[in-house]
Amino acid sequence: MRYFFCIIFRLRTRFALAVSGLATAALSPTPVFAIDFMVSSASQINTAMQSAQPGDTLIMTDGVWTNQQISFAGFGTSSNPITLRTQTPGGVILNGSSTLDISGDWLVADGLRFEGGALNNGSNAIIEFRGSNGEATNSRLTNSTIVGYNPPSVNDRYHWVELFGQNNRVDHNRFENQNHSGVTVVVRRDNTSANSHLIDANHFVDRPVPNNPADGNGFETIRIGTSDESLSDSFTTVENNLFERLDGEIEIISNKSGNNTYRYNTFRDSKGTLTLRHGNDTLVEGNFFLGGDTNNSGAIRVIGERQTIVNNYIANVDDRAGGAISISAGVQNSALNQYFQVKDAVIAHNTLVNTQGVMLTFDDGLGSSSRTLLAENVTVANNIFRSDGPTIFEGNEGAGWTWEGNIAFGGSLGPKNGSVGIGNVNPQLQLDADGLWRLSSGSPAIDNAVVGSYSSIITHDMDGQERIGLMDIGADEFSTAQIVRKPLVAGDVGPSWLQPVDPPGGGGGCFARGCAIQAEDYAAVLDPAGNGLKWTTVVDAEALGGEAIRAPSGSIVNLPGTHDTLAVYDLTFEQQGTYRAYYRAKGTNGSSDSLYVPDDFNIDPTVNEGTTQSGTYIWETGGLFTITSSNVGVPLEFRIGRREANNQLDALVLDSDHSLTPSELDALFDEMFVAGDFNEDGFVDGNDLLAWQAGYGTSGSASHMDGDANEDGNVDGTDFLIWQRGFTGSAPLTSQAVPVPECTGMTLCLLGLLVPAFCTRSRNSTRLLIRSSLFHV
Repeated sequence: MRYFFCIIFRLRTRFALAVSGLATAALSPTPVFAIDFMVSSASQINTAMQSAQPGDTLIMTDGVWTNQQISFAGFGTSSNPITLRTQTPGGVILNGSSTLDISGDWLVADGLRFEGGALNNGSNAIIEFRGSNGEATNSRLTNSTIVGYNPPSVNDRYHWVELFGQNNRVDHNRFENQNHSGVTVVVRRDNTSANSHLIDANHFVDRPVPNNPADGNGFETIRIGTSDESLSDSFTTVENNLFERLDGEIEIISNKSGNNTYRYNTFRDSKGTLTLRHGNDTLVEGNFFLGGDTNNSGAIRVIGERQTIVNNYIANVDDRAGGAISISAGVQNSALNQYFQVKDAVIAHNTLVNTQGVMLTFDDGLGSSSRTLLAENVTVANNIFRSDGPTIFEGNEGAGWTWEGNIAFGGSLGPKNGSVGIGNVNPQLQLDADGLWRLSSGSPAIDNAVVGSYSSIITHDMDGQERIGLMDIGADEFSTAQIVRKPLVAGDVGPSWLQPVDPPGGGGGCFARGCAIQAEDYAAVLDPAGNGLKWTTVVDAEALGGEAIRAPSGSIVNLPGTHDTLAVYDLTFEQQGTYRAYYRAKGTNGSSDSLYVPDDFNIDPTVNEGTTQSGTYIWETGGLFTITSSNVGVPLEFRIGRREANNQLDALVLDSDHSLTPSELDALFDEMFVAGDFNEDGFVDGNDLLAWQAGYGTSGSASHMDGDANEDGNVDGTDFLIWQRGFTGSAPLTSQAVPVPECTGMTLCLLGLLVPAFCTRSRNSTRLLIRSSLFHV
């Protein structure tokens, strides 16, 4: 007996169900199903989208897709978007002249891989947020890559991603090795309406210097708008992206519209700048510009009105535009494509160190291209300029400049020598273990931002630490609080399937229900007291992973006061909720029976957590921690401090289950398997389907090996869907067809259906159907 199935169903609230080849059941208003369409070509995607409804998913079969012009056009909802994803993230390679159009509302494209193809000169884009349903809204490109999609000529121009419409998102993608003319990601603004797009957590890497380009423009990495609409507001946010070795042109980012935000990005070893080319009211906050002493590197170019530059850290850059921060001269009665005069800019609480040239130039381009207007009403406040170069400041000021609270040291002050508002004193920065220069405990910058008030635009420092009381000068606030933001590296951004996978066994990690962390897997160990006493890793056969961390010897640490040492853990949660903390720890005598734990994230620990005195590890139950929607997916620091000497911490858990037993907590550190790998052999295949089928219907007591993928004690259709999504295909499904479990109704029957491949839709088929239904052969 064989079964042929052609579509996969998932539970979703829908109030009518039509089934081709089966008698129609009166299911309203019982729960019915979302559909997973298996598709193998652009034409099949087009066919599926004619029937796709909110909550449905189109699954692209793994393999090479060549010359496929994909139209992903439909209408999902905020709670049930329509998703186009690959069978395996990164498992679909789109090449040749393949493109993707996203048009409609609430659509998600996930896990695509464009590689080694090219478009014709003058084409629009590889991925375009518009199509047959008009411009996209509320839609998303995520977890995808475009690599080396380059034409034969460097002068052939097309963009890689074009954003149209409103409220769209481009996130966790990798854009690599673009060498031809055309912006990598561009926000297209056909009118003056707000866009409100989000471009975040992407990795932009390796855009070489053009080889004899016909036009020096057009090699930007991100551009928002054009000069034609530049006096209107886009309200686009670019945050938490990593830009590495991007040498296409001077404008790595070209801002050409108003009210945009660029924050928390990291720029590394790139020959260009974040350029506020056109438009007003832009915020540039909390970015890291790490030039690595690269020639022609830079940081920020300022043009236009009411631009705000705060909390940025700029180190080891060159002066690509005449200065690390470059203020441009303007044109009288400037045309839209020329240079508007700089007015009412605020440059405050930035730290600039070790630049190769001028740190701040006041009149870049003066005298060229009709640029005769000097910047007016510029406020330069509470910045640190610590230079290794010959000159810190250069140029001519216009009317109404304000200087207050700045520290400049190490080079000539040039035109500002002896000026009020600039202290020529050593800021006493120290190089921390992460390679950043921060304030030492004796810095004159501490609590010295006393002139002017910028608390309305600055509440935290470059590390994400709160600015408390009198603010410190520069981007860094002297603090022992948790560091929330750091310069980004490749592992922090881009597609999840490109990130290294921790080997199974013993290490724990973060998962849907929370985090289980071995104590020795800390992100950092700090020494706030500067006394050399730190947590150390020790071998311990009784520890879950064979190791633990031990508190140093010494006297008891009593708070309030300074911590001897802090172990810092970066935790990232997948969903909001309330999590219980658990600690596996031990003491060996009456003087080593407690440690400090926190009562919130991103703060130093103050709660006394008792442990055993017998040298035996016991799970201690801690407090509750709340994860809000804004915390999901964001690394949060969790700090643990020594209170008494020689205490040992083995592991910590934050879990949404508030009543875990010691054995359940220990089990979180057992060898981990993919949820759908029911026989735990390392593959998600047909053998696991057999395990699910055998366990189907078990209620309340099912184990993972019984087919319980989501650990709720039941084996049901939800577990089948988890298996299906993780399917790797190492065992042939055609040999694994099994009878549908005994059903209590049509809903359960449909849950048992397995769909190994896309099947052609009958011309007479209805909205939700089983192709040729169920055949017995």
